[in-house]
Amino acid sequence: MLFILTNSQDATATFLTPVLTKAGLPFLRLDTDLLLPRIELSYRIGQAALKVDGYWYHAADVDHIWYRRPEELKEARSDGSPESQYARSEWAEFLECFFAHVPVEKWVNHPSRNTVASRKLEQLTTAANLGLRVPDTLATQNPEELKTFFRHHGGMVIVKPLASGYVERSANEKDSLIYTNPVSEEHLENLADLAACPTLFQQRVDKRSDVRITVVDSDIHAVELLAGDKPGEQRCDIRRNNMSDVSYRPVTLPAEVEARVRKLMAHYRLRFGAIDMALARTGEWYFFEINPNGQWAWLDMTAGTNIAASFVKTFAGLGCLEPA
Repeated sequence: MLFILTNSQDATATFLTPVLTKAGLPFLRLDTDLLLPRIELSYRIGQAALKVDGYWYHAADVDHIWYRRPEELKEARSDGSPESQYARSEWAEFLECFFAHVPVEKWVNHPSRNTVASRKLEQLTTAANLGLRVPDTLATQNPEELKTFFRHHGGMVIVKPLASGYVERSANEKDSLIYTNPVSEEHLENLADLAACPTLFQQRVDKRSDVRITVVDSDIHAVELLAGDKPGEQRCDIRRNNMSDVSYRPVTLPAEVEARVRKLMAHYRLRFGAIDMALARTGEWYFFEINPNGQWAWLDMTAGTNIAASFVKTFAGLGCLEPA
């Protein structure tokens, strides 16, 4: 049995579940924001059990766990009191105890492995050590250090968020999304805000295209993403304009790049990963980052990939369970 841990608004899980049904693979979708009214729990030494919709499951019944986007548990009967919060934390702890009985290699991916693989600067260090080309990178709060870096790269520098880049505001204000942006001479004239928080700067790659690489166990899907704000110039951040003007083209990775991507996945012991790279006009491949729990369904819908089939293969037990 495949267990899908996510939330009720997860469009990617909703995309895959009919594919799993058509393939005849049994699964149980657990939307954590709607879960509490559906479940009952029991434990004896060595025997953790979870009752869902009237049926009991033990850890041994779990063949795979697809760890998607679970949210905090919600309890409709909660009155917000400390006692209610205590009860919810006890529910959460028992669920985690149940799933802790499932071996790590059955997860795609285990949350502990997602955490280890989610630190952007550490990713760059690891990728470089494994032979992937990475842009020269500076994280700093020091204006003089930035100016030196800017001059060193002839003004070809970008600034990007170190974390999510999403700024959530109050209900009557519009949330903000921070894109990757080029740094100009004008920006260097007023750097008073730089001291407020660490900021990530990188050498700007003269891109021919962006490349999204999706890995599911032994399968690799690579897609070129093309869009420009000026004729003949690849956009600095492909996500702008809601990606409505992006064109897609499946590509085959050079053997050397593919081998190093597989080494990166094996290093983090990931079974799934969404990797952002770029192909420079000079023909060099640059690694930007890996998201161990990234989105992929949009590629099946717009780019002609069949990543869903790779998940079916994995959950049918035909993919490798553990990176080498």
